Formats: sequence, C-alpha cells, structure tokens
Amino acid sequence: MKKITALITLIMLVIAFTVQPSFAESNSDKSTIEYLDDGSYYETVIEDSTSPWVVFEGWIHTYSTTTATKTKTTYYKNADGDVLWYVRVKGTFTYGDGTSKCTAVTPSAASQASSWKVSNISGSKSGNTASATATGKQYYDGSVIATKTKTVTLTCSSTGVFS
Repeated sequence: MKKITALITLIMLVIAFTVQPSFAESNSDKSTIEYLDDGSYYETVIEDSTSPWVVFEGWIHTYSTTTATKTKTTYYKNADGDVLWYVRVKGTFTYGDGTSKCTAVTPSAASQASSWKVSNISGSKSGNTASATATGKQYYDGSVIATKTKTVTLTCSSTGVFS
C-alpha cells in the first residue's frame, strides 16, 4: 500500500511541475494622459504588483483560473510634469474559464507637493472592477485655492487583459 501511495504522489508531483501555464500579456509601462485646460494633466499607469499564479482544481491539475494583482495609479501633474499628488488602486483578480472577478482592493493616495493635501480616500470593488477615489486640495496661506477629485478604475477581462 505504501508503494502505491508513493507512486501516486510521485506521478502527481511530476504532472504538477511539468505543466507550464501561459499568462496574459503584461500591461506594465503603458500610460494614458488626460490634459486639463490649465495645462496640468493626469497620467495613468498600470503596473504589476505581483507575478500571477495559477489556481489548480481537482486531482488532475488542469488550469481553471489565474490570480493576478495589478496596480493602477493616476498622477496629477502640473504643466512642468511635476507630480503634485496621486491616487492608486491595487486590485487582486481571478480570471479564466470565461469570467473574471475582483477579489480584493486596496486604495491609497498621497501628496507629493507641500501645497497639496489629499483626503477622502476610498476604494470599492464590483464584479471585475476595482476603484479608488481621492480628493486633492491645494492650499495657499491656509486657504483652499483648488480642489480636484479623481477616481482610478482597474478592470480585468476574462482573458487577463487589464485596463
């Protein structure tokens, strides 16, 4: 009986370590820019947070779904390209078998300039989407002179394409 158990365990280990997963293409280093009337702009970038890994189902290790964590950040920049503040969403997704789902979301935001303060940071997830929202306020002599609220949304398709 011990030999049969050892043989079955060995066969399962060989199968588990010889099957090679194929992961969706990486969207890191791609950015989009949204210009505002005053010359400032939002730049949004999607980056890998962790390497995706595969969830196996059943005893016959067939691929079912893949789990990946990505980060999407929107930077608010002045006309000179200096980052004033940012809002970021980190989302963990499962995808494959024709579906995708956001399983966890972490919002964050911070000021990168002394005249700006960030508040009202919130995050949410729904279906295959993770979102974060924050408000940046610019101060001069203790008074608010500008307010910007921005939402960044990260979506995962059933094939692992992030946008």
